[in-house]
Amino acid sequence: MKCTSRSRPAGLALVPLLLLALSACLPPSSEGQSPQQGSGVQTAAASGPAKSTADAPTAAQPAGPAGPAAPQENAPVVRWVPVGPVGPNDPTSGQRYLLLQQFQCDALARSVEDAQDAAVWVAGAAVCRAVQSGSREDWERASNAVSAIPRIPQTQCLEFRVAAMSASLVAQHRSNPDAAFKVEPGLGEACPRQLLGLTVVDEQLRPVPGTPRAAGPSSGGTIVRLDGYYVRVGEVLFDDVPADVEFVGDREDYGTLYLRMPPAQGRKSIRISVTDTVDIAGSATFFYDDAGATSSSAETGGATPAPESPTTSVEASATATS
Repeated sequence: MKCTSRSRPAGLALVPLLLLALSACLPPSSEGQSPQQGSGVQTAAASGPAKSTADAPTAAQPAGPAGPAAPQENAPVVRWVPVGPVGPNDPTSGQRYLLLQQFQCDALARSVEDAQDAAVWVAGAAVCRAVQSGSREDWERASNAVSAIPRIPQTQCLEFRVAAMSASLVAQHRSNPDAAFKVEPGLGEACPRQLLGLTVVDEQLRPVPGTPRAAGPSSGGTIVRLDGYYVRVGEVLFDDVPADVEFVGDREDYGTLYLRMPPAQGRKSIRISVTDTVDIAGSATFFYDDAGATSSSAETGGATPAPESPTTSVEASATATS
């Protein structure tokens, strides 16, 4: 009996040890745990798919669109000024046009300070700022500047195109004031290259008044100015044949060309055309007339263009980088 009574306490003492061993073999329960308390896999399952770090904004990424007037994909398209053609070494009007073409609004505005012909360029700079900012105040300034542009003849092709573009964009803004425009380059050239006519000049290259056509004696020697828009004349053609002509004055890329006409040699007239860095349209006719006086204008395709002053002709002859 003593032996039996001693074995019961020993068996009871082993029960907690057996339970502890069995509990070590069972998987731990996650009941009552928060996602942060569970394993990494459980956290992802509880909180949804993890975000990529690329979705988070960084210091290099803009917080919003590139400016208040940044257009949406379906924004209305407006046309900016087309190519001139102009280059960085052009006369003043070409340099200003290049600044506008490249959206250098502030540089353009600074370049015309105190200039007598500033109005059209001030308007172009104001429209440039308004397109970039989209602000109501900038569009109001642009509208006022466009209203101040004087009438510009088409012979001043760069200024004429800037005025037309500026007025068009202001009108489009008025019709859709909340739109942020999508700006694309204009089509074609601002100044299509063409020979418009001839002007007879004296030895000082001043226009000689006369009858409504360019004419001179059959002995030759009459000096004529090539009127129109051209950049870099390569050849002068007489009746479609390249001619060895005599140029008068400096022959520069940025200047107007003057020719001394040869003797008639039995011809009653010569049709003059020129080549350029690209195709150039138009031709002009010089007439040999011993009885008539010389004239200050030319015949071009049956039409007589208005005579131009030497200054206007030089300004209308723009240049391009080759």
